[in-house]
Amino acid sequence: MYLKPTRTLRRRAAAALLAASAVGGVSLAVAAPASAAYGGDYAKSWVDRYANPDYAKNWTDAYNKNHGKPWGGGVPDVPVAKADVAVTASGPANIDHNEEQLWEVKVTNLGKATAQQVRAEVTLPNGIGYRAHRISQGDATAERAADGRIQVAVGALEPGESVILQIAGRGPSYGGGNVQLTAKVTTTSAESNTGNNTATVATRIA
Repeated sequence: MYLKPTRTLRRRAAAALLAASAVGGVSLAVAAPASAAYGGDYAKSWVDRYANPDYAKNWTDAYNKNHGKPWGGGVPDVPVAKADVAVTASGPANIDHNEEQLWEVKVTNLGKATAQQVRAEVTLPNGIGYRAHRISQGDATAERAADGRIQVAVGALEPGESVILQIAGRGPSYGGGNVQLTAKVTTTSAESNTGNNTATVATRIA
């Protein structure tokens, strides 16, 4: 009387085993490698595309174009203010024998930062006799060295400030030709332009 139920249990067990096998088959299909579904070259193509240096460059270029900012955080560079000491000189185009004339040397800070320890050096034209000198504008000292050069110590020069040195000289009693005054300026501060640190004035002796 118990044989029929036993066959029923066996049939149910077999059905359950088939169901489990079907589920297991689906699981194996899902767990199969991507290359089985996309082909053996899929992984290689993917790596080649994104490992290419041009890919990163093109992406960065596109980002910069769209956002207008550098890729490293978007903070623009802030320019550093610098000093710019410049020297100009003026004087007579001609001078006669034994004639006294005036030369002028101007030192200006054209930059946006204070120029520290500013110094100027002026050499008179050959043949011109030294008479006197003075600081006509600004805070500075000027001394005549043993070799005849005039040395100007300005110290700190704020942006837009100037110092003017005036020099009186006398023409020689004889001779002639072209001579020139030379002026140079220096500072210990960083400068945005050093091409204006020297000036000359040409004078013809009659």
